[in-house]
Amino acid sequence: MKKFLVILPVFACTMAHAEFVTDLGKGWRLSVGPQFGFNASGRLGVKGGAVPLPAASFSSTRGAAQSAGDSIAVGTGKTTFGNGAFIDPNDAAGIVGETWNWYVPAGQLNNGGMSFANAYSEHSTVYEAVGGSDKDSNWSVGTSFGIDRAIWTYGDFGVEVGFNFAFFLKDDWFKGSAGGYRRTDSVIEGEYLTDVNFNPDVVNDPWAQNPDGSWGVGTYEGPGPILDLNNGDVAVSHRWGAESSRSTTSFSGPFSIRGDLQMYEFQLALKPYYALTEWFMVRGTLGVGLDYRNFSGLGSETVDDWDCYMVYGLGGIFHWKGLCLGADFLGKAFDDDLDVNTRYVNGSIGNAKWGFRAYVGYEF
Repeated sequence: MKKFLVILPVFACTMAHAEFVTDLGKGWRLSVGPQFGFNASGRLGVKGGAVPLPAASFSSTRGAAQSAGDSIAVGTGKTTFGNGAFIDPNDAAGIVGETWNWYVPAGQLNNGGMSFANAYSEHSTVYEAVGGSDKDSNWSVGTSFGIDRAIWTYGDFGVEVGFNFAFFLKDDWFKGSAGGYRRTDSVIEGEYLTDVNFNPDVVNDPWAQNPDGSWGVGTYEGPGPILDLNNGDVAVSHRWGAESSRSTTSFSGPFSIRGDLQMYEFQLALKPYYALTEWFMVRGTLGVGLDYRNFSGLGSETVDDWDCYMVYGLGGIFHWKGLCLGADFLGKAFDDDLDVNTRYVNGSIGNAKWGFRAYVGYEF
């Protein structure tokens, strides 16, 4: 209780020497000067769905190879094979389903049959979007305007209230690259094989083979060894040969990301000070800020928003005969990043974590 009784008179004496500045005609300061923002960073990426992919392409010869092989058939008309052999169901005997009008050159039979290969090579090109993002850090410079007024003084101590406005305009604030596409070229190769097999009882009969090693008489008039087409003396079958595949991958990109930043700051703060000398004082800053941010250049799209935060700092002022020269180091707390979500790009742009303001002013 005794300590409280001692402190109370001291506080009362202090308040007696302190005063609120109520005269609106004095205690003002107008200032202007450059302001810098540092340690701001952003991360942007190209949306995968927005990557301009070329159209995929495909070529198909597998079906063509199968059609060519399936066209080889016997019994419906003259069939001419690619190795010089042929089977013609029409002969002078005129018995339906039987013919001696057939011929196979020497050396063209292997175990009583012939095989014909129709090769194919299918090509395809497919594109896939490649995502990713890029980060860039940058600084900015703008112009600041301020108006301060002393509202309370006590000897060399005092408190000012101040309003500051600043704007920053910077082209290519963000410069980065991200995204692209992956190109995969694939090739599938193989054969469609057609096997033509003869009845061994026919081709192994010495009478069926000619002195030059060929088989069959090969004439309309004949006579010669007979093929019974109705009872399977000639069988045609098809099969796929061994397939092989290969692919190559290449990349295109990344795409350039560029963005311009505009920012407008509005700050209202209490600024306690202490006059070290008649011509110099140190001053703190504690208040709130409201920023308008505009980020453009992303495929002709613009993103903007408002951000409220706390501003704090420390600085000093030289003053002489109404003129002053000062500087403040400022920081921001509880601020939010600018979210970027456009047709082509997404990510975020951060605020400058700290800044520096220099100014000249006039006091009255």
